[in-house]
This record gives sequence, structure tokens and C-alpha cells, in this order.
Amino acid sequence: MSDLRYDPLNDQWVTIAANRRDRPMEFIPIEKAQQQLLICPFCRGHEVETPEAIATYRPDGKLQTASDDPSNWSVRVITNKYPSFSQNGFSKKAQPFDSGPYLSNSSSGVQELIIPTPRHLTTVSQLSQHELLMSFWVYQQRISAHRAMEGIEHSMLFLNCRSAAGASLSHLHTQLIGTPVIGGFLKGRTERNQAYFEKHGVTLIQALMDWEIKQGRRILEVTDNFCVVCPYASRFAFQIWIIPRNETEDYATLSDHKRDELARICQSLIGRYETIMDEPAYNLLFHFQPFAVQSGRHWYLELFPRLTRAAGFEWGTDMWVNPISPETAAGRLKVAPV
Repeated sequence: MSDLRYDPLNDQWVTIAANRRDRPMEFIPIEKAQQQLLICPFCRGHEVETPEAIATYRPDGKLQTASDDPSNWSVRVITNKYPSFSQNGFSKKAQPFDSGPYLSNSSSGVQELIIPTPRHLTTVSQLSQHELLMSFWVYQQRISAHRAMEGIEHSMLFLNCRSAAGASLSHLHTQLIGTPVIGGFLKGRTERNQAYFEKHGVTLIQALMDWEIKQGRRILEVTDNFCVVCPYASRFAFQIWIIPRNETEDYATLSDHKRDELARICQSLIGRYETIMDEPAYNLLFHFQPFAVQSGRHWYLELFPRLTRAAGFEWGTDMWVNPISPETAAGRLKVAPV
């Protein structure tokens, strides 16, 4: 059972997930952990080694039935065996209990792993077109399911590729975590977006995108549906935003055509990373607004390789030092073959 605690000084929620220390590789150096993990539980034929599937999709896109071959799947959705957020009772009105000035509660939520292929692949660039497009479609299904769950205020969809990006297993997988509270970082971004919209009639990120398109210096690609840019104030080297051109559209209800275009853009960008860098670890984040916010206002994707580490200054001030300008990054990525 996890414990959800609020830090009023930094306006942060923290989940104390003591069960995660039970993970067999939790305190083993990554290199040794990978050597010890001889059998991958996410590969075809090892389905019984994971928690029971929430949903299993056959290659034809239909849900697997009890009569189907359990190894005949394209995408599996399972619960996290060692979750940061456990599914247990939650009171939406957190009480201080015996925690003095702190708020605390049980850390109830939903934590899922989405496995996009039964093949032992380690990066998005290796996925077939069928695997790629189907996984982005499953993302839609699971986000819609989270939105309908009572007590879930927000869901974070993210992919950690390779150990330096936080992946504990090398087999490619995406995580979706639904939480019963909204942290200060997300709350602040949402409020800034809303305040800008009320004043100017467009969201802040829409205004940033429009300005970047006019500038042109950091733009990688602009289509009818998406803008791909190395943002002006990039926190990380080669950081990329993928922003939908229509600010009122919701990812969960994107048309097949737009969703497939987004998936292909992500795969292409990751391919460029891997062309100009040496198999970098990377994170792909889907930034959604809290579910209570008007649909579609305004989500975007963020992609960045893990080339440097945050140190004392960054952790102490939340000010980031980026050794490569976004203009230089955009220039290199534009000419990189996919």
C-alpha cells in the first residue's frame, strides 16, 4: 500500500511507495540488472509471468477472448506489478491525520503498462508500422477508460526508453498513471494556460506555437495538424515539442488519420536522434490537462534524449542549464536522415 503526502512548502504531492523496493532489480546497478534478467516477462510466451492483463489486443485490433491463443497478441495492457499508486480506497478530501501541517492520504490511483509488441524491441524506431499505429490507438482507449474512472483527476502517459531514461526493463513499454490529485507543477501550467486564454482568446501554448512558426528558426516540421519545434527555452539538449494545430481537439478523440500521423512523427524524430547520437536514452511525454479542464485545451507531446544529468543547481533552483541551443539542435535534426 502506498501513501500519498503533500508538501505545502513546494506545492508538491509525493507518493511513498515502499512496495517498489521489492522489485528484484530496484537497488542493483542497471548494467548488472540487465545481465541478471535472462528471461523477459514482456516477450511472447511469458504472459503468465506478468500480472493479469487489463486488455489484450489481437493483431486484428480486437480484444482477445478466453478461447484465443494467449500468445497471439499485438498489444497488452497490464497493471504494474510494483506500482507507485495502488488501487485502494481514497477520500478526495485529504485530511491531515497525524501529520501535523501536512496533508496525507492513501495513494490510490491506476498504474498500467502498455506493451506495444511481443517481440523484444528496445526502441520506438524498431516498431513495425502496424505495431506503432496500433499502440497509439490503444493509448486512446486507455486514456478514455481513465477519464471515466471515479476519483481519477489526471493521467500521465509516458515512455522511458533505455535505463538512463528510467526504464527498468529493456523491452519497450509505455506507462499510464492515473492520479487522484493534481500536483503544483501541473496545476500551475493549467492555470497559466487558462489565464492566457481568458485574456487573449488562445491558450498560451497555442500562442507559443504561432510565434515559433513565424520565427521559423527552431521549427522542424509543420503540417496541417501538428507543429514540431525545438522550443525557445529548451530545458534539455535536443528537446522537442509536438503541438496539435487545433487547440480544441482531444487526443482521446483524434481521428485515425491524425493519430497515425502523430505516431509516425514520433517514430521519425526518434530515428533522427538515433542517427546523430549513439543509441541515446530518451523520454516521450504526453502532457494532458486535468480531466476537469475543458477537453483539448491544450495538450502536447515532449521528447528529449538523456544526454546530461541534473545537478545541485537544477535541483535547488528548478533552473535548467542546456549546453546546446535549440537553434543548433533544430539545425542538426533537420538534416539528420531518418
